Order: sequence, then structure tokens, then C-alpha cells
Amino acid sequence: MRALILSVAIAALAACQTPAPTPEPAPMPTPTPSAACAVLDSRDWSAWVNRMPGPDATPTLHVTGKVDLPNPGYTVTVRDGPADRSAQPVQQIIIETVQRSGMFTQAVITADVRYTGPVIAPSYRAIRIMCGGRQLAEITDIPDVH
Repeated sequence: MRALILSVAIAALAACQTPAPTPEPAPMPTPTPSAACAVLDSRDWSAWVNRMPGPDATPTLHVTGKVDLPNPGYTVTVRDGPADRSAQPVQQIIIETVQRSGMFTQAVITADVRYTGPVIAPSYRAIRIMCGGRQLAEITDIPDVH
């Protein structure tokens, strides 16, 4: 008799158990900027050397591109960085991002990046776009504009 009661009790408990809920798939992580560089993505990089003649004309290096930032509260500055010492150097262009204080909508924005600076060699092997110690892009087609 005890065996019958125990069997009925076990069957009743088994019937009361609800299946464990199926876990939902984890959401895709949103890209987050590193502390040193808030750039999420970049594109449309180009570089050229302006060698147009004229009074007081000096050759200038021009670099342009676009960067995506996590919100409109960031400012972007661009400066020249180190270049190697070869006859055709690789010039680094450094992008720096700074978050302004205040509250900003968390929406990805695109900022235009422009650099103009002195030419340090007759030609360049490449221009490297750097931010926070990481390379965003490398431009190898750097035409002269006459």
C-alpha cells in the first residue's frame, strides 16, 4: 500500500512541474568606444598633396574622412603624428575624441574629419589614421594635385 501511495505522490509531483522557460537569445552587443577613442567606425578616407603653384604657395597634405561617434556630445580634433624616416614615409594622422560634459541623446552620429598640414617628403608611402593607439584606416593612394 505504501508503494502505491508513494507512486501516486511521485506521479502527482511530476505532473505539477512546469518546464523551465526557454532562455531568449542574448542581444547583439552595441559597439562601445574605448576610453582613449570614442570612434565606433570610420569610412571614406582620402588623401592628396596640393602642389598648386602661386605666390607664397607651399605644398600641403590634405586628409578627409568620416567617423561615427556614440553621441553628439563628442568633439573631434585632428593633428599630425609621427612619420617614419624613410624616403617615402608613412605619416600618421591622430584623431582625438573628447566627451563634453552634460546629457546627450545616445544616438550614433557621423562627423566629418579634415586635416591640412605641411608636406614632409616628396611623396608618401601611406597615411595611417590613428585613434587611441589603434589604426582606423590606411590610405596608400595619395595623388599630387598640380
